[in-house]
Amino acid sequence: MKSINEITSMLSSEIERHIDNIKSVNQNLVNYNEIIGDTSFLLAGLLESLLEQHFNDWDHQKWIDDSLITSVLMQKRQLTIKGIMIWGREDTTNQWTDLFSFEVELPNDKIDLGKFIFRYCDVEIYEVPYEQFRKNRDCFNGSSNKWQYEIYSNDGLISIS
Repeated sequence: MKSINEITSMLSSEIERHIDNIKSVNQNLVNYNEIIGDTSFLLAGLLESLLEQHFNDWDHQKWIDDSLITSVLMQKRQLTIKGIMIWGREDTTNQWTDLFSFEVELPNDKIDLGKFIFRYCDVEIYEVPYEQFRKNRDCFNGSSNKWQYEIYSNDGLISIS
């Protein structure tokens, strides 16, 4: 497994490689995964590593598979990526989904993954089975965005709440 620093470096390179696509994207797409390359699974890998290393209540029987990116927004000096994390549990092929939000600063139009906020899992929406989500993509509408996990990175120093 790669370290958090290795994953953030790969994620930074991937976002920078696709920054022009992000700037020119139609904001009404259903899915943004194709226009931003490997960003979806790099976000999943980063989140899983952060949860495993920094949260005692994280169930280590869970594994995060990938993400479905449903929103990409660039405003001033910030990039916000939102979507659905797809995860499973050991010893089963079933998968579930939870919301996430990832914000990163863009000083001088460069990605600065030393400063990001990663939010995961709305506490008011219990684990939605992936099959249910596939049939009803609106199942997360009305989310309160009361996050179970909030991870802040400031120059590589991780803090949680």
